[in-house]
Amino acid sequence: MESQNVLEQRLAELEARSAHQESIIEALSDGISKQWETIDNLVASVRLFKDKITNLEEEAQTNFLEKPPPHY
Repeated sequence: MESQNVLEQRLAELEARSAHQESIIEALSDGISKQWETIDNLVASVRLFKDKITNLEEEAQTNFLEKPPPHY
């Protein structure tokens, strides 16, 4: 009888640990998901800024080429 109580207690402890680990894994998964969302947003922002800089560089070169030299 004691052996059965010990086994039941150990099983209850294992179930509690399993539930706790499941909760932790879910929290970690949520955190990783939020981090990937942030990374995706940052990558999109960097691409946008890169495109804007490229456009500004192209405009600056075009404007520079169209203006006559200062001695005219």
